[in-house]
Amino acid sequence: MIGEDTVLSNLIKTNAGRSSYHQKYVKELQQARCEYEQCIKQAELAENHIIQARVRSAAKESLDRERMKADTGDACDHQPALFTVKSTFSWCVDEDLFKGCNLISPGDYLNTQKARVPPPAAVKSSFAKPTIAYAMHTSREPQQDRHKLIPNPKKTVLEMNELDDSLTFESSSDTQQKRKAPEETKPRPKWSGQPSARDRAEGWENLQRFKGRQRFLRNPRFLPANAKQSGKPLISPEAEGTKEHESRSSEKQSSADDLAPVFQAKPSVIFFSEYSVGRVYESTLELKNVTSASRHVRVIPPTTPYFSVGLGRFPSDGGIVAPGMSCKYTVRFAPDSLADYRDFMVVETVAERLFVVPIEARRPPPILTLPRVVDCGYCLVGGVKFVELLCQNVGLSPGTFYIIPKDQWPASNLRSLSTAYFSEQPPFAVGPCVLALQPGEATVVELVFFPTAAERRRQLFTIVCDNCQVKDVSIEGEGQLVGLELVSVSGENEPLGDGEARNLTAERFVRFPTCNPHSVQQKRLVIRSNVHLELPFHWQIMKPDLRPVLPGETSEPSHTQVHPDTSGVYHISPEAGLLAPCQDQEFLLTFCPKELRDYHSVLHLVLRDVPLLPPEPNENSLPVHARKSSVLHPVLTGSKVSSVTIMEVEVKGSTEPYRVLLEPHAVVIPGEIWIHTNTRKQFKMWNHSKTFILFQWERLTSGCHVVEVEPSAGRIEENECFDFDLIVTGGKPEKLQTSLFCNIQHQHEPVRLPVEVSFKGPAVTPSVPCVDFGLVRLGEHAHTTLVLTNTTPLEASWTLKEIINEQHPRGAQVLVEPCRGSLPPFASCSAELSFSSGFCQKFETELELSVENGTGCHVWVGADVQSPQVRLLNCELVFSELYVGVPARGSVTLFNQTLLPSRFTWKKQLQGRQAPLCTAAFDPSSGALGPDAAVEVTVSVTSHTDVDLTEVAALCEVEGMDSPLVLGLFAPRPKKLSVSYSLPGVCHSGNDGGHSALLLDFGEVVLKRRVTRQLLITNQSPIPAAFTLKAEFFGCHVSAAGSSLEKRPTHTKAPLHAAHAEKVEAKAHEEFMSGLLAHGKGAAFLVQPDSGQLGPFEARTVDVTAYSNMWGAYRDRLVCEVGDLEATRISMRMSVKGCPLYFQMLGPRPDDQHQGPVILFGTHLSGGDTVSRPLRINNPTMFDIRVDWETYNIEENDRKLVDVVVKYGDHFPLKDADGNELLSGAFGLFAGNVPTAWEKNQTAASEGTSAPDGQKRDSVSEEEEQEEPLHPARKNLISVHIRPHIGSLSDSPYCITPQQTVIPAKGSRSIHVSFTPLNLSESQRESRCVGVALGFLSLDSEEAVCIPGKVRREQGLDLQPVRLDLEATIKPAVLLVQMEEDGEVLEFNASAGDLLRAGPGEEVAVSEFSVTRSFQLRNAAETPLRFQLGTQPPFSVLKPPPRLRTNTSSSTPCSVHDQPLVLRPQQSMQVNVAFTCSLPLLDLPDHTEEGLALGVRLIHAESGLKKLRFLQNLLIHHSNNSLQKVPLCAHLDLPTLSVSTDCLGFGFCYVGHTQAREINLYCHGARTYWKSLITTSEPRVFEVTPDFGFLPSKKNSRSQCLQIRFTPSEDKAFEASLVIQSPLVPTPVTVRLQGAGSFDEGYRSTCVSV
Repeated sequence: MIGEDTVLSNLIKTNAGRSSYHQKYVKELQQARCEYEQCIKQAELAENHIIQARVRSAAKESLDRERMKADTGDACDHQPALFTVKSTFSWCVDEDLFKGCNLISPGDYLNTQKARVPPPAAVKSSFAKPTIAYAMHTSREPQQDRHKLIPNPKKTVLEMNELDDSLTFESSSDTQQKRKAPEETKPRPKWSGQPSARDRAEGWENLQRFKGRQRFLRNPRFLPANAKQSGKPLISPEAEGTKEHESRSSEKQSSADDLAPVFQAKPSVIFFSEYSVGRVYESTLELKNVTSASRHVRVIPPTTPYFSVGLGRFPSDGGIVAPGMSCKYTVRFAPDSLADYRDFMVVETVAERLFVVPIEARRPPPILTLPRVVDCGYCLVGGVKFVELLCQNVGLSPGTFYIIPKDQWPASNLRSLSTAYFSEQPPFAVGPCVLALQPGEATVVELVFFPTAAERRRQLFTIVCDNCQVKDVSIEGEGQLVGLELVSVSGENEPLGDGEARNLTAERFVRFPTCNPHSVQQKRLVIRSNVHLELPFHWQIMKPDLRPVLPGETSEPSHTQVHPDTSGVYHISPEAGLLAPCQDQEFLLTFCPKELRDYHSVLHLVLRDVPLLPPEPNENSLPVHARKSSVLHPVLTGSKVSSVTIMEVEVKGSTEPYRVLLEPHAVVIPGEIWIHTNTRKQFKMWNHSKTFILFQWERLTSGCHVVEVEPSAGRIEENECFDFDLIVTGGKPEKLQTSLFCNIQHQHEPVRLPVEVSFKGPAVTPSVPCVDFGLVRLGEHAHTTLVLTNTTPLEASWTLKEIINEQHPRGAQVLVEPCRGSLPPFASCSAELSFSSGFCQKFETELELSVENGTGCHVWVGADVQSPQVRLLNCELVFSELYVGVPARGSVTLFNQTLLPSRFTWKKQLQGRQAPLCTAAFDPSSGALGPDAAVEVTVSVTSHTDVDLTEVAALCEVEGMDSPLVLGLFAPRPKKLSVSYSLPGVCHSGNDGGHSALLLDFGEVVLKRRVTRQLLITNQSPIPAAFTLKAEFFGCHVSAAGSSLEKRPTHTKAPLHAAHAEKVEAKAHEEFMSGLLAHGKGAAFLVQPDSGQLGPFEARTVDVTAYSNMWGAYRDRLVCEVGDLEATRISMRMSVKGCPLYFQMLGPRPDDQHQGPVILFGTHLSGGDTVSRPLRINNPTMFDIRVDWETYNIEENDRKLVDVVVKYGDHFPLKDADGNELLSGAFGLFAGNVPTAWEKNQTAASEGTSAPDGQKRDSVSEEEEQEEPLHPARKNLISVHIRPHIGSLSDSPYCITPQQTVIPAKGSRSIHVSFTPLNLSESQRESRCVGVALGFLSLDSEEAVCIPGKVRREQGLDLQPVRLDLEATIKPAVLLVQMEEDGEVLEFNASAGDLLRAGPGEEVAVSEFSVTRSFQLRNAAETPLRFQLGTQPPFSVLKPPPRLRTNTSSSTPCSVHDQPLVLRPQQSMQVNVAFTCSLPLLDLPDHTEEGLALGVRLIHAESGLKKLRFLQNLLIHHSNNSLQKVPLCAHLDLPTLSVSTDCLGFGFCYVGHTQAREINLYCHGARTYWKSLITTSEPRVFEVTPDFGFLPSKKNSRSQCLQIRFTPSEDKAFEASLVIQSPLVPTPVTVRLQGAGSFDEGYRSTCVSV
């Protein structure tokens, strides 16, 4: 709804004309309210109509059903399902009303039968219509048989139409009923006392039942022919409502029955479509009796001879057709052509009207796409023109077409006329004359036009189709002769003079006016073509025929000789092409002479491919075949074509030389002008020639002068002048007299212009006449700046240099930079003067300033030169203590004895005999000393030898001093590098050879677990050195291990979980360890750092980490190399314990490597079959490991403590596949004198582990010799082992196969652990079998067992075995628990929103509810089981009332744990468990102790949803005190409320007006009820709509739009809080509201007044 009526009325009352927006809003609201009320009224009207229609439909259906029951009698009591009536609801509703309301009507989805249309009135028999007797005895009209007239076509068609009309229309009574049906749907007013629809239906039903008892049906076969019931058709059954109107419209009903059809023809029209001549086609006519009585039928055959009817086939003898049966007739069709045929058959019955069946034979005709008039266009007389037309059969049937001349049709035989390809009728021919086209097929028809006279011709051709269709086609064309005319010539054309030579055959004359050589003149010739054809042409330029002709003689063209003109002065365009039909063609004639003479030529216009007229054909001259068939004469004889000169034009032209004049004839420039400056002088040139001229002035470059003319080239029209600028540029001061020449195109002699001019140069002056450098230090450079100024407007090139005295040559001491340059006009530049001298002196000289092509001057220069003095205060430096390679420091002092500042520099290279043995550094190495100043210099000396330093000196150079300062360096013998090694917490030892032996003892190490020991390296000297550490035998390379880690992907798409990150890190560590142990020795020592730089007095800690993947006792030495000291070897020892094998099902277990998986065989029946479990064992090492298995049974009360095991020979000898022992000692006894594989490969191993310097390994130190040596253990014949007692050795009930297996290196093998249940005694209810399987490890490889001095590995009984714990239980059958779904937990899903129930009015009540799930308990044993069930709240076991099945919601929770239950053998019991949800359950997460007791946990999903999870067990207490548990789990969805914003500000609003804002209230999880409350001190300022509601339950979040309105009452700020509460959410949602009122009119438009 839009709003209540009160709201609308209040809005109308508050309207006082204050706002147009308010009026518009109220108007729209009223209009919407009116539309809403109209829709409500229309919906109520449709609802009332549907109710009334359903009442009428039910009454009518009940009436029909009672009628059917009354007709059948007692059958309705036995088979009540047979009496179904058709629904009449679709006939009782108004579809227009439904469509107006946009509702679905029954007609949209029900295929209801349309109401029948009544037939027209019966055709009354005419007394003027001829009868059969009249036709046989009286009528003289032609007859086909003895008694049948040949019908008049017009009458036949009329009668057929009448019969068709009588058969196509339906009864009128049905039409009236259909028209009245919509009126019945309209509700009628109900009068007082009028019976209801139900009373009327019951009364009508009783009346019909009474009438039915008095009505008896007769056999229609014995009824007369004119009886009503006998003539009733079967195809139009009576409507259900016709019985009500029998008494009212009996006469109308009888007339309708008389007009009803008796037989129905199938097909209604016999049609033949595809046929050909000479064949017979058949079709079957079926006549079906559509009445309720048997009928006789007779068929009168067709009237034409092309159709015939065979004997009929009846369903019974005697020619009688029973109701619903059919008789069949065969109709034959024999066409003699492909034309269309029409006929009909008459069917006679006992009815008065005749039944006519039309027969049609119509073949779709072929259709050709040929126009009726074909225009061949124009053709030259004597020529031949071919025209092609695309002809396509667009019809639906094939056809053959014959093309013949019109005068040959009709013809007796078409094939005799189509012997040739062309069908000829001069001057036209068409080919091919016979066309056979399939539907859609196309071919090309060729038309030939060969005119013999210049006239318009037209001929008719006839196209005859094989279906007797004829069509005439007119072919037209016009023959023409060639005719050309020279219409006009542009320009003036001077005629020939008397006595002037001319061409004899030229018809036209064209003269060009006199012109200059190489000029171009053009004339336009217009030639008109009088032919409607395109004529190809080309022009020929020939020499004239100037032979003299005597008076009275005529020149014959055959005697005329012409030759091509090769002068090339005449050109005509276009030279060749096509002359357009009947149009003017314009030609451009160009005359371009090249020499001074007269030109005379003749232009010939030649037409190509012009046919020659053949002579008149003579009968005797024709060929024999042409005489007989009168075929194409021109085509056969062949028309000859040739090129014909159709027009000649005589052309003449003459030339004269150019005439050019200069004004003035010479150019003289007065006065002097600056050089390098352009000076212009103007003059003119006149052209008095017949045409324009092209000129080109030469450029004069005489020495350094340039004389030129602008423009230098161009064009001057005839009788016009051109202005030129003479540009003169001088290169040096002098006077110039010369001539300039101009070349005229196509003129041999140039035009000469004399020129005379004088030039002058620039001048440069210095800023000062003399330069004084003052006091200058010896060896230094003094600098100053001299400014040079150009005082002329020319660019000046100057040079400044020192003047050398020839009497005292000493070289140039003053340098000028730049010494030369170029100055722009009136510009200045600076020149740097630099003075330097090699001795002390008083210096004076002169500088010469010279200007190119100008005037210079001289400048005086002077200076005073002096030198500095510096000394050392101490000349020797002694170092008391010095180490090799370590710098030692000392200091010296430099003092300046003069007032001139001085610079000093210490040389890096020392001097003396011992200088290569040491290096020195100085700080500062260079610097400046002021007048009478001193500086202290720090000297650092580094010695590279251990001898005394006595002959070493350092040099210091001072600028300006001839000799350097010398400093002597002295030092005693330097000391060497000293390094010590120690363990953390142990005193260190040096490398002097007297230190005690060090040992890195790693102790007992668990397999695959890294152990790190530290080594401390201390540098006892200030000498830095590089160090390198590596293991001697069990070394490894970090680069090889790190390469595998680099191949692993380093980036992930999402952050890893903590557990996943740990797995990734463990995997990376495993790969790193595999890379370190890739050499296959079983252990590796990683040194970090393995190399580096040891600083002065630095102590570096080195981590040595041991890695292993194979057990054994390992020995090795750590090789330490520091600087150039001798390598130091430190012993290392490690004992590795553990098992490298691991089971596939558990994976590697670093903490408990010998413990295998616990094999739980579960509970089995006593005496059951053997159960086997496969186990796969992986070997990640580089050695083959043999495992021998022994199984032990652990018995209760076994007091044995130890086991004594005595073995003879090998502990576990090798066995074959059958379990037989092989030869004892597969690889023999190790003997001291027998070389092992290790000893054989000792040389290669020593080379691989040798030091980098190539030295051999040192012998074993005395400390290592004192340790326990690692040599192969000798085998004892008898060995005794004492170990803790495990159990009794037995192969039953546990057994492992195979007992001995070899697991290959880097491979795996599978074993099978089998359990055979024992037979329990009757007293035993359960037997628990506990066993242990031990796997003893052995190595069959000699190298794997021991490498002398490096590693030795125990095996067999000397090594801790692998342990498998085996457990199984044997007991009788127990109670089976079967859940409804796959799983072991009975799960409940509930929503807290179901606690809400709608109360009276708008109140919401909270009531608890239950969710029930069930499972099956099955007794698989053969004896009944007694047990009890027990649960804790909120779970309870339901027990439905006896003999009453109810749904889950009606069951009452009750505890049945105190009621014993009995379950028979092989029977099942369904247990219903209810989860009861109440409001206190929602508070359990806040009560920690109570929640933990009930197994409650609050779960937060990733999507923000909250759930309460309840975990408990359903306890099944068996009578034998055994306890069975069924896990129960319930998930309770909790609602969560949130808003789109927690603060909403309205800003400023006009006082008394309302401003609205919207926020969204979101709900996640279960549905809930909410209610809002606004807390504020100012009531009715803030309002919210709606203020309560429900939020439904969906998977995603739901939202409710809340509209908050702010209406300020005063001009101040307002604040409030919107609190949204829910009974299911403990914490309410709060939104802070803010707004301010104002009387500012600017806020009126943004608010709505209230």
